[in-house]
Amino acid sequence: MSEAKRAARASLLAFLTIAACALLGGKYGLRIGTNGNLIELAPLSDHLRSVAQATRVFEKRFAGTVAWDDAFYKGAIPGMLATLDPHSAFLDARTFRNMREQEQGSYAGIGVQITTFGARKIIEFPFPGTPAFLAGIRPGDAIESVDGDSVSGLTIHQLASRLKGTPGTTVRLGLRREADGSEYEVDLVRRMIPRPTIPTQIHFEDGVGYLRLTSFGERTPRELEDALRQMEWQGLNGLVLDLRDNKGGLLSAGVKVASRFLDEGQSVVSHRGRASPERSYSAQGAHSNMGYPMVVLVNCGSASASEIVAAALQDHDRALIAGTNTFGKGLVQSVFSLPESAGMVLTTARYYSPSGRLIQRPYDRLAPTEYFNEPCSSQFRPDQREARLTDGGRKMYEHGGIAPDVVLDDGGESRLQRSVASYRIVERFVSTLRREGHAMLRGETPSPEMFERFLAYLRRFRVMSSAEDLSATDRQAMLRSLAVQMHVEYFDYDEGQRMQATYDPVVLRARSLLQDAVRLMERPPSRMSATGDGDEPIAACRTC
Repeated sequence: MSEAKRAARASLLAFLTIAACALLGGKYGLRIGTNGNLIELAPLSDHLRSVAQATRVFEKRFAGTVAWDDAFYKGAIPGMLATLDPHSAFLDARTFRNMREQEQGSYAGIGVQITTFGARKIIEFPFPGTPAFLAGIRPGDAIESVDGDSVSGLTIHQLASRLKGTPGTTVRLGLRREADGSEYEVDLVRRMIPRPTIPTQIHFEDGVGYLRLTSFGERTPRELEDALRQMEWQGLNGLVLDLRDNKGGLLSAGVKVASRFLDEGQSVVSHRGRASPERSYSAQGAHSNMGYPMVVLVNCGSASASEIVAAALQDHDRALIAGTNTFGKGLVQSVFSLPESAGMVLTTARYYSPSGRLIQRPYDRLAPTEYFNEPCSSQFRPDQREARLTDGGRKMYEHGGIAPDVVLDDGGESRLQRSVASYRIVERFVSTLRREGHAMLRGETPSPEMFERFLAYLRRFRVMSSAEDLSATDRQAMLRSLAVQMHVEYFDYDEGQRMQATYDPVVLRARSLLQDAVRLMERPPSRMSATGDGDEPIAACRTC
């Protein structure tokens, strides 16, 4: 390597160190949305050039060969991360590319979701209308080879990279069908695979609409507008907006989503930081037909842009927030592009709701694993040191994410449900039904006779004894899983998700809360100070 190239490499690595990006951040930070915009870096400043000069001394004088990757990526950078925050992260080329694909809402590939089952790589499902779906690939098919090469030694990420590629190119898959063990090969032509950020849209017979929003990307505002126009044309008596497990995405998309339900000029969010002056975002554009009540579903996996939307609608008394406490990610990440197709995510400011609530949860004395697992712990209690008031005078607390107005907990999975999922028993049973020629109609649910047959199939795996009673909760969960998987297997993944939402007990409970949301919208604005005796949240801390 020439002296010029070594110097350039040392300068880049030194810059990455001072810019505070890290391998550990790459492992944990991207689990929660960035809410950032892509920023091109300015030239290196003088003090960074001094550090680059020091690295040249190391390279020239060190007794052995300097392993720069290990020195920076395993030494200096992780050490600096410990003094920063859990969300600043270094992005290698693959991670950076995946993040941009998610924001843009598309990628070039064959359109499958893959997972591991033992030593095998299993197709969970093909996305509707994709090359894999049109070629007849089914849920449960195991990938044996790609372009003639065995996949046994590949990780999921490596396999996904092999399946993606340039649009118009061909990839050959060798697969084994789960139902009968037969093997077959198929040639698939890669193409752009758009994935909507609002994959599930339901207009129930009572005029209530349901939208599941999985992330905030560049296409989200247009998807939302199209869905709402269709629902409003049909007649919309209420809306359930499902933000559960939505980790966030682009700030601009979050602001536009909140704006769709607020009056023009109402505050949505603001942010400020040491080197970032305060900036406020307000609802833009006047929208008609907004008189319907809303319930927004959140949980411990709702973060970042999801929390911005939930907080704005809660502070303005526009929607009833239901579910469990959100993650508490209120740090602004800016995304910087780096040479060699890499990038970094750096915290530059903090988010504040319209009432002034700081959304970010404390992290100073927590290890990364504790920080990311804490909000989903049954022992987690959000910080409630400082109160703020909504437009209607209800007390809300900062420093701990967004607390719901009504607690709706799905109770989690039982031991039996976890065992059934780990053995893929539902998927294998449904695959057997299809192989035997069982027919079904769209919207059909399992008959009592089919469910008894499923229980007999279940007991073959010894996850429950023949004498063990099935609880009512487990029975309902199994029936839902069967109905969902049958629609995925016989129709497509989106049909399965519509079935899931239709019979989800949390969604059903949320629909019944729309009357509370009506009363919430009727509350007159309050001018009481945060130190006054504001009303408590509607049905605060009620467990349903």
